[in-house]
Amino acid sequence: MSPPGTTQRPAGERKDPSLEKTSPLDAAPPAAGARGPAAGVPQESGAPLPGVSTDAELLRRELEAKARECAALVQATEQLKAALEALRSDFAAQKSEGILEVRAIQDALGKAHSQAAQLQGEIADLRSSNKRLKLQTLSLQYHINLWGIPVASGDGTTDGQLEPQGIAGPFFPALTPLPGSSDPVPAALRGDLASFCFPDVLGFLASSSREGVLTVVTEGIVSKLYLERSCLKLAGWNDRDPDLALATLLEESGLVDPRALADLRARSLFDLEVAGILVGEKRAPAATVQAGLREHARVILGFLFHSTRGSFFFQPGQIPRKRELQFALPVTDVLLKTAAAMDERTRAAFHPPGVAEAAAGD
Repeated sequence: MSPPGTTQRPAGERKDPSLEKTSPLDAAPPAAGARGPAAGVPQESGAPLPGVSTDAELLRRELEAKARECAALVQATEQLKAALEALRSDFAAQKSEGILEVRAIQDALGKAHSQAAQLQGEIADLRSSNKRLKLQTLSLQYHINLWGIPVASGDGTTDGQLEPQGIAGPFFPALTPLPGSSDPVPAALRGDLASFCFPDVLGFLASSSREGVLTVVTEGIVSKLYLERSCLKLAGWNDRDPDLALATLLEESGLVDPRALADLRARSLFDLEVAGILVGEKRAPAATVQAGLREHARVILGFLFHSTRGSFFFQPGQIPRKRELQFALPVTDVLLKTAAAMDERTRAAFHPPGVAEAAAGD
């Protein structure tokens, strides 16, 4: 290796002698006052200068500090990158969860809308059903009030607003309440035919001169007896048996022309309605209809005398004034004749006709 400041030549090249001579400037002594090595002191080639070593050390330290700072920055950057990636993954997970929640909310809203529509339809159906049920209830209350059973509608609806078409009149004449009483007329006496037999109840009402209507409900049949001053003024029931109907009695007795009763039979009216039409349209004399109603009242009483199951109630009030239809049948006379007829049937049951004749011959 050549010392610094020398120029290397290629091998084999000859050295120029002129170049090896010392320059005058190189041989000249240093000027006075100039800093440098003392004359005659040999200088070692390649020795470091005092100022240069200090600057290099400072630079080296600065480079090492910068390197450490760069390494710290790199490490911080890596940590930031890792945190950023974690945040990205968390954000992506939260975003996916949010999307799922939004979809779930949308599905729930869709189901809620469909359910709301379904509920609206059900509510509309329930309202229509309630309206129909209310109409049916009011119609039932109307008919029950016509039968005289004390049931109040509770909404102020009058009976006339619900009267169905095709009915000539009420099933039973309406009872007028006494002054100070409520309408419908409340029942003042109630009982069961299993505990109180019907003749005793009728005899009690007749002996006390009660005025009002005795209603008996037995075997699905509603019978009503209008009493005034111990007399039976009118009687009716809703029995649909054609053999026990007023029209059959009038026709079989010959009191009324069968042609006058033909259309009434086809209309399937109640007995008191048939009587009202016969008198109102002058198809039969009022006296004839009254006689038929009196005999029909005996048929009703005969049915009630043999009834042992059912209930009864008495409503005190003013009975309607229907002079064309009402009659006067004393209750005491009815009870005596009925008791005699029942005794006769009892004797006939225990003593057949053959046995009675043999006993009389002996």
